[in-house]
Amino acid sequence: MSKYILGRSPRETHRLDLQSRLYAAHSAHLLRLAGLRPGMRVVDVGCGTGELTRIAARIVGPSGQVIGVDRDPDMLAVAEGAMARAGLSHMTFRQDVLPELSLDRPVDALVGRLIVMHLDSPADAVRRMARHVRPGGVVTFQDLNLSRSRSVPGLPLVGDIGRWIQAAFRQGGTDPDPGERLPAVFRAAGLPAAGLAVAVPAGDADSLAVAHATSAVTALLPLIEKSGVATAAEIDPETLHTRLTIQMREAAATLFSPELTGVWATSPTASPDMVG
Repeated sequence: MSKYILGRSPRETHRLDLQSRLYAAHSAHLLRLAGLRPGMRVVDVGCGTGELTRIAARIVGPSGQVIGVDRDPDMLAVAEGAMARAGLSHMTFRQDVLPELSLDRPVDALVGRLIVMHLDSPADAVRRMARHVRPGGVVTFQDLNLSRSRSVPGLPLVGDIGRWIQAAFRQGGTDPDPGERLPAVFRAAGLPAAGLAVAVPAGDADSLAVAHATSAVTALLPLIEKSGVATAAEIDPETLHTRLTIQMREAAATLFSPELTGVWATSPTASPDMVG
């Protein structure tokens, strides 16, 4: 599949939890705009801990079905536990290495969040996965534009955090703004985008937006240092959240998180030989 540059660690698990909560409502909004509705059968590719899977399951309701697919059995175990706690019995999970999918029949929608940025050949992967969608079904992906984060009024530390995070992604060989590339990926996959929208979480000094920004720096610290943009001593990750919170309060600032771009298309054809 790919190059997941953040690895697996308690720090990354914490960051993913913050990220899921920060973007949950925004992801749901983009899925509804893309055309998800009650009764649909949906596959969530690269589902991780199943946050988007659960969001999709709530949208399609008990008359629908959502299948979460990921290559990491530990992530799938977390997803299954969360599913049980949420009482969403119309969800299932399976292990596959994308873009391979083992589905018994076509689905009404293929969804994915923050996954295209980690694929080695995004257009080819989207094309192959989209073949599992019935004609007229929905293909939709969501991804971030990391350079679109800012504070109002502008704060130097917010600018530094954005610069550090973007440098880490580039060091890891990953585009920091994959969201704005999604329309081109869809076109190259033979799926001209039917729609596109952007959703942006924001908050004050005590918000999830601040916690998520500082946790991302901590998770990416090895790559930040390797890039040469800053050292751990310069970043001082142990005090980073406190310093940012203080600056935000003193300036009565609002932090706008990286924008989440959603792109969707209608599946024009199905290839039976690729399904199953």
